Amino acid sequence: MAAMASMTIATPPPDEQALHAVKGMLTKFMRMLFPLEFRIDALPNPGAILPFHYPLVGGEMIFLPETVAGIGGPAMARDYYVLTAAHMAGRHEFGTFALRLSDLAGFEERAETGVEAIDSYVSSFDDPALAGALMRLSETARVDAELARRYRGLARRAPAMHRALAAGLRPEALSTMLVKAALDLRFSADDPAIGFIQQADHYFAPLRAAGATVTDSARQTAAMYAWLQALIAAAREAGAGALDADARAMRDELLGQMQGGEQGADGVGDSDGGDGETDQDISMQSSGKDAKGKGGRPLTPDEIRRLLAAGAQIKPAQGEGGAEGEGMYLTQLLDKDAKELEELREQLGEIGTQAHGGRLMIGRNRAQDSYYAYDEWDYVAADYRRNWCRLREIQLDGDHGDFFAATLERYADVLPQVRRHFQRIRPSSYRMVRGLEDGDELDVDRTVEARVARRMGETPDGRVYMARKRESRDVATLFLLDMSASTDEPIHRETRKYSEGEDDTTDDWMKAWQRRPQTAQRPRRIIDVNKEALVIMAQALEEIGDSYAIMGFSGHGRDNVEFYVIKEFDHQLSDDVKARVGAVEPKRSTRMGAAIRHVREKFKDVSSRAKHVILLSDGFPQDFDYGHDRRSNAYGIQDTMVALKELELAGVLSFCITVDRTGHDYLRQMCAPSRYLVIEDIMSLPRVLPKIYEQVIRW
Repeated sequence: MAAMASMTIATPPPDEQALHAVKGMLTKFMRMLFPLEFRIDALPNPGAILPFHYPLVGGEMIFLPETVAGIGGPAMARDYYVLTAAHMAGRHEFGTFALRLSDLAGFEERAETGVEAIDSYVSSFDDPALAGALMRLSETARVDAELARRYRGLARRAPAMHRALAAGLRPEALSTMLVKAALDLRFSADDPAIGFIQQADHYFAPLRAAGATVTDSARQTAAMYAWLQALIAAAREAGAGALDADARAMRDELLGQMQGGEQGADGVGDSDGGDGETDQDISMQSSGKDAKGKGGRPLTPDEIRRLLAAGAQIKPAQGEGGAEGEGMYLTQLLDKDAKELEELREQLGEIGTQAHGGRLMIGRNRAQDSYYAYDEWDYVAADYRRNWCRLREIQLDGDHGDFFAATLERYADVLPQVRRHFQRIRPSSYRMVRGLEDGDELDVDRTVEARVARRMGETPDGRVYMARKRESRDVATLFLLDMSASTDEPIHRETRKYSEGEDDTTDDWMKAWQRRPQTAQRPRRIIDVNKEALVIMAQALEEIGDSYAIMGFSGHGRDNVEFYVIKEFDHQLSDDVKARVGAVEPKRSTRMGAAIRHVREKFKDVSSRAKHVILLSDGFPQDFDYGHDRRSNAYGIQDTMVALKELELAGVLSFCITVDRTGHDYLRQMCAPSRYLVIEDIMSLPRVLPKIYEQVIRW
C-alpha cells in the first residue's frame, strides 16, 4: 500500500495545448489565407520557439511543436500555432524563396534562385552560421510586417505573442537584443543597452516598409554581419594584449555595455547618460589596424558610454604612445564576456539543422584518410557527444552489371506493370491554387474578405480567383540501404522450378536430370531481395523522371562508420552504377545515426521542392560501442530518433522499411507510425516498394 501511495501520475500543465487538437483548424485556416496547400506535422516537443529559429527551407511542410505550454494560457497557445503557421506560410507568400543571387552586388554572374540562392549567399560569408541567423532575423521582420498589413486580425495578436516568447530569453544576451529589434518590441529609453538595440533596429526598420523584398533582407544581412563581426573580432583580439590603452578602454566598455560592469557577467550594468548632447551620426571606424592620424586623445569611459547610448558603431584603431586619463584595460576583461559574443551564433541558431552537421576533416598526409566528424546523441546525458563518430565515404568497385541484368530478367513480368503505373502518376496531377487575379472560378472566402474590406473603406485585395494548375513533379528521394552483417541471412528455400504434380520417380532419367540444376545455387539472402527492389525502383524512376540516389551504410565502431556511395543524385543510371548495385554485400554493424546525419549532407545541394529518404533495414541500430551498455539497444534507438528529426527539420521526410517482424517494438520509438512499415514477407518487397514510394511522395 505504501508503494502504491507513493506513485504519482504526471499531469499536463493546465495551459498546455496539443497540436493534434488544433491541426484540423490550422489546415482550414491555411487553406483560406494562402494559395499553396500546406501540410502540418509535429516536432518532438521543443516547446514554443520563435519562428526565426526555423531554417529557410522550401517545400510545403510546416513543422510545429507537439505541445505548447507556459506562454499565457490555452488561448495564447492556440494563437502561437496560428501565428507560427502563418509566418511559415508567409515566407512562401511574400517571396522569401524568390531570391535571385544575381540581384546582389558581387554575384551578378551567378544563376542560383530560391533556396539554392539563399544557401549560396549565406555560404559566401566567412561565418555562414552567423550570416544565416541574421538572414532569418531579417526575413522575420519583413514577413511579419507583410502579414500585419494584409491580415489585421493577426496584427493585433502578434505583439502579445512576441512579448510572451521573448520573455523567456535571457535579457542580457546579445542575441536577445537582436531578436527584440527584429520583432519590433518596444524598449524603454533607460534601457542600459538602448544604444545597441537602436543600432540593431536601424538595420531592421527598412525591411518593415511596404514593398521590401528578400533582396533587401540579404543586403541588410550583409550590413549587420559587418557590424557584428567587428564586435566579435574585438572580443577575440582582447586577450592578445597588443592594443594600447585607448583601444582597450573602448573595447572593454563596449563589452561592459552588453554584459554589465558592476553587476557582473550575468547582469546588465547601468550606463551614465551624461549631461551633454551626443552627435547621433557618430560612427567610429576601427579595423584593429594602426591609426593613420596623429594628435588624437583617448576617450574616457563616460564619453564612451554616451557614444554607445547614441548607437555609435565603435571600431577602434591602434594608436601610438601612452594613454592618458582613466580607462578600463584588457586585464579587466572577463573570459565569460568574450565567450558570450562567441556564443552569438549558437544562440541564434536554427533548430536542429546547423549545430550538428558534418565536419569534413582532411587527412594531413597519405597515411591519413579524410573523414566526416559527426555528433551523436547521448540520451543518458541528454546532450550531444561532440565529433563522436568518424564516417568515411567508400566507392564500390562493381560486378560488371551481372546482378542488375539478372534481376531485370527475373522480374520481367513485374517491370511492365510498374512502368505503366508510374507513367500514370507522371506530372499529370493537379492542385488548387488560390489567390489569383484571374482564374477558373471565384474563391468564396477571398471574395467575402474583399467585400468586407470595401465596406470598411479599405482597398480590397483583387486576387479572388482560384484555378486548378498542373503540378510539375519536383521530387528527390535517397534510398539508404542497411548493409550490416545480418542481411547475409538466407531467406526460406525457393520453390522448385518444376511442377509439384510431376512424378519424380519416372524412369526417364534424362528428363529428371534436366529438371534439376547441375550445381547447388546459393540461397537468396535479405540483401539480395533489397537489391532487387532497388533495381526495380531505379528502372521505374528513370521512366517517371524523379531525381534519386542510392547509398548504403555499415561499419564497426564509432571511429569507422562506412557510407557506400552507389548513385549520387546527379549521376545517370550508367553501367557503372548498375555494377555498383550488384556489388553491394553485407558488411558489419548498423550505426544508423551517423549515416542518417550524412544523408542530410547529401541533400544540401538538392533544390527539389519535396525531399525524401527511404531507409531499408532488417533490424534495430546496433554497434559494439553504440552506448554505455552493449546489452541494451536504447542508446542506438534514441540517437537514430534524434537523427531522423534533425533530417526532417532540414526539410527531408523519412520513411523506414524493415523486414524484421519485431520491428514495431523499436520503430515506434524512432518515428511516427505513419513513417514506417514492417514487411512480413520479404519476398514481396520488390513488388510493393514502388507502391510504397508512390504513397510516401504524396505526403
